[in-house]
Amino acid sequence: MFKFLLKSAVRSAIRAADNSYNTPERIGARGERKVHNTLTSVLDASEYRVLSDLILPISGGTTQLDHLVLSRYGIFVIETKNFSGWIFGDADQKRWTQVQKGGKKRRFQNPLHQNYAHVKAVEGILGIDRKYLHSFVVFTGSAEPKTPMPENVAWGLQALGRLIGVRKQTVISDDQVNAYIHKLQNQALDNTRAARKDHVRHLEAKAAARAQPQTPKPAKTADSVACPKCGGKMVKRTGKKTGTAFWGCADFPKCWGRRKIV
Repeated sequence: MFKFLLKSAVRSAIRAADNSYNTPERIGARGERKVHNTLTSVLDASEYRVLSDLILPISGGTTQLDHLVLSRYGIFVIETKNFSGWIFGDADQKRWTQVQKGGKKRRFQNPLHQNYAHVKAVEGILGIDRKYLHSFVVFTGSAEPKTPMPENVAWGLQALGRLIGVRKQTVISDDQVNAYIHKLQNQALDNTRAARKDHVRHLEAKAAARAQPQTPKPAKTADSVACPKCGGKMVKRTGKKTGTAFWGCADFPKCWGRRKIV
């Protein structure tokens, strides 16, 4: 009995440790570290500067950027997703779908839309022309796309490297790159536990606001609708041929003013 209880306790401890290690936050953090280490080791330090895990102030809160690569060839804003399974989505969908082994599905925010907010934050802080900013999303895990994806979504670090490396036209001076780095580092909040908690609270508040049902606009009444011809009151009428309701002037047939009901 003692051995059975001991084995059960060990198995429970292992499962707890495994669950703790594989939380979405920790999986994401491991993916971000992998990208940062690859970028800093592969890109030529004389041409590229890598900033990672930046918390920047924006109107009404903060936004957290996974990676920024600054160079004379432009500024690359990178969102990392350390996912497995199949990924379904396109550039316009608000949410993409991850299908994991066993058919388990999870919907998540379109990372291109997510990264657009990061690009706008950098654009606002630096006052830089939008054409010098490039938005990339990289999937670092074993995830595979199952729908056609935009060209700025990379599947693996080699693909990300190609997206960055293909741009070789100088558009920013080295002095300006250094000035941008200095400005970003000055604007960025200290990446402390308190700052991260504040950022999470900001995201939760935004999500709660989006989840609130939209208040429907009050329906127009005859008293709130004025005739476009004479300015008088209008009444609801129905077309004899079409059966469609519309606002008609109350002074008809002297006035033929009418409006659509919207």
